[in-house]
Amino acid sequence: MTKTFIIVSVSDRVQELNNLVDSIIANGFDDYHIALYLQDPEGRAGEIRNRGRYSDIFVVPEKEGCHAARVHLLRKVRSDIYINLDDDMLLTPYTRYDRAIVKALERGTGFVLTNWARTQKLMMAKVPKMREKFIPQIMCYQGGGMVYADKIAELMRGLPADGFRYDDLWSLTAYINGYTNYAYKGSLAIHMVCTKGGMRSWMADTNPPYACARFINYRKLKDGVYAIGMDSDVNDYARELHKRNARG
Repeated sequence: MTKTFIIVSVSDRVQELNNLVDSIIANGFDDYHIALYLQDPEGRAGEIRNRGRYSDIFVVPEKEGCHAARVHLLRKVRSDIYINLDDDMLLTPYTRYDRAIVKALERGTGFVLTNWARTQKLMMAKVPKMREKFIPQIMCYQGGGMVYADKIAELMRGLPADGFRYDDLWSLTAYINGYTNYAYKGSLAIHMVCTKGGMRSWMADTNPPYACARFINYRKLKDGVYAIGMDSDVNDYARELHKRNARG
C-alpha cells in the first residue's frame, strides 16, 4: 500500500518546509512518499534539503493558494493513502497515522483529521488525553495531518483549481457526497498555525473568494472578513445532501 504526504509550500516558507521534512525523517516515516508542490515566485527551490527523500517535486512560478495547489498536486500523483501536511507542521514521536489510515479505507469514511497543538509545551499537555477514538466531524482542516483514501482524492481532483480563501471545500465535498469525516484523537503533531508569510500573505494580497456559500452560513467578523466554517455553520441543504448520498 502506497502512502503519500501531500505538501504545498511557497518561497518564503522553504525553511519551515525543510524542518517539516526533517521531522518526517527523524520520526521514522520511511515507507511514506513525499509529494511537494512549491509555489516559488522568489526562485528559492534550490534551498530545499533532502531532495532525494521526495518522490515528486513540482515547482510553479506563481502563488495559487492552498486549495488550488493541492488540487493540482493530486492530479499529478497517485497513491492508496494521502495525508495533507502544512509546511508549518512538525511530526513528533506522538504522530501515529496507522489507525487513521485503517479508518480512511472504510467504505463510508471521508477525511480523518488527526490532532495537533501549536507548541511543544501544549502538545505535551495533550499527550495524557490521547485516545483511540474517532469522532464524526463535518469540517476538517489540516490539523496534525488529514488522512484520506484514493476514493476521496478522486473527488478532490474534480474540484475547480481556483484560488479560494479557505480549505473548506475539501471536507464539505466529501460530506455532501455522503461520506462521514472524523477527528481522530490518537495522534499528535505540532502545527504552528497563524504564523507570518505563506498563504496568509497571499490572502491579504488577493482577497480570494469563499468557496462554500451554498453550504455554509459564514459568520462575519469585525474586520469584515468571514470566519472559516465550523460544523455549526453547515446549513440544512448540505446536511440533506449528506443524508441523501449516505455511503453507509
